[in-house]
Amino acid sequence: MKVAVQGLGEVPTTVKLVLKEEKPDIMYVICSDHQLKHVASNAGYGESNEAVVRAAARETGTKLVIMKCNVFDIEAIGETLGNILQEIKGADEIIVNYAGGSACLKAVLAITGVVLSRLVRTKVLYAIEYPNDVKIVEDHTQALKAIFKRLYEFL
Repeated sequence: MKVAVQGLGEVPTTVKLVLKEEKPDIMYVICSDHQLKHVASNAGYGESNEAVVRAAARETGTKLVIMKCNVFDIEAIGETLGNILQEIKGADEIIVNYAGGSACLKAVLAITGVVLSRLVRTKVLYAIEYPNDVKIVEDHTQALKAIFKRLYEFL
């Protein structure tokens, strides 16, 4: 089973991109109620982020699990992520996209992805797309692991 975990910011493109590129069996999206209800009209969307993300998940046949929390509270993020990790024990592959959501959420997702990569098959992605044809889908797993290794050696 392929499981994706990521945040949702004010624009749903990061979620849509991972759904399209990775086609996970299950995707956990961590976000606030505001982020779900927000309509990213500046990016050309006419529906709420929740409606856009749910439609994209239906297109790929992905089970979508939305996990709401205070995305500015690092402890709330940690608790939510802990609940997700309990659910996905035994996953064949975990994909963590740290490009979407609040800065706190992005940091926790990146760190979690690196730690998970030592335990299970994990891909830590930076996947983001902008309306002006800028699209980045990069696997940062090895680069982040190397940074963490250098940090540990420094300490």
